[in-house]
This record gives sequence, C-alpha cells and structure tokens, in this order.
Amino acid sequence: MGEIKSALEIAMEKADRLGRTSREEIKKDERINTGRRLAARYINGETEDLKAALSEFEAAVLPDILNGATDALLRNIVLPRDKDQLSTIRRAMKGIVDIKGSPANQVLPQMEDLLSAFEQTRDHYRDQLKAQFQGRLGEVQQAVAMQYGSEAASSVDVEALPEFQQEWTRLSGELNDQFEQKLDEMKVYIRRI
Repeated sequence: MGEIKSALEIAMEKADRLGRTSREEIKKDERINTGRRLAARYINGETEDLKAALSEFEAAVLPDILNGATDALLRNIVLPRDKDQLSTIRRAMKGIVDIKGSPANQVLPQMEDLLSAFEQTRDHYRDQLKAQFQGRLGEVQQAVAMQYGSEAASSVDVEALPEFQQEWTRLSGELNDQFEQKLDEMKVYIRRI
C-alpha cells in the first residue's frame, strides 16, 4: 500500500518544485540584466555606439540582451517633469531606434509629439492656474502686509500658496494619467516590434 502524505508534506514538495529555478532561466535573467546595464551605460554616455556594443554578443544570446536593453531604454522615456530630463529621454529614444530600426522610426516622432504636447499642455494649465490664483493673491498680500509689512507682502509667490499647490497636484495628476496612458500604448507597440 502507498504512503499517505500529510498536507504539509505535499505543500513542502510543491514549494520545493516551484522554488527551483532552472539554469537556463538564471542565464536568461543574467542576459536580460546585461542588456539593461548596457542600456544604462548608453543613456549615461559611457557607451557612445549602442549598435557596436550589441554587435559584440553572439547571435544566440542577443534576443535576451536586446529585450533587457529595450526595457531599460523604454523605462527612461517618461513624461518630463522638467527640461533637464529631455536629454535623457531623447538619448533613450535614439537607443530604441538603434535597436529596433526603421519600425521604431515610425512611432518615435509620434512619441516626441506626445511629449511636446504634454509639456505645452502642462505649462498652459499651470499658467491658467497661476492667473486664477493671482486674483486671490491680493487678499493674501494684504494680510501679510498688515502683519509683516509691505516688503514681505510683495514677495509672496502665488505658487507657494498651499491652495495652489493642492490644486496643481490634482490637475497635474490628471494630466499625467491622460498622457501616460497614450505613452504606455506606444511603448507596448515598440516592445512588440
């Protein structure tokens, strides 16, 4: 007659089987990480020619390395918080073209247009919100002038008002969600190329 196993023994055996990662899976993860590191060096300017760096790998391992590099490059294509991020974003886009070729060249101009539209829309909304709060600033300046003097009142910045910050956080969050969804769709397309 067969041995009857307890639920604990069965669970332990199953966990043991699931916990074992094959050598090939480990090697694949290492190749993907190599691709990510290569892309990071490219974005940081430590590697100038991404194509040349990729050509050093054997054809058998290249797909995993390309997947890792593509993943790292796409993660650096984001909605810019400020102008300083644009150089990193553009460098990542150039890297995508180096990896994916002309099919990526078809979607990247659309992506650049989206990022440009995001910046313009964000700046427009911020200016509108500033103008809206500028009217309220007079009341705040009067209160500050009464308490601290007219010099202190003139230095009050509308963007420093808690109400402005709260409303801007809400508006920019909505704006980010809208544009992020479109950007993510483009990234999915690029991954599939």
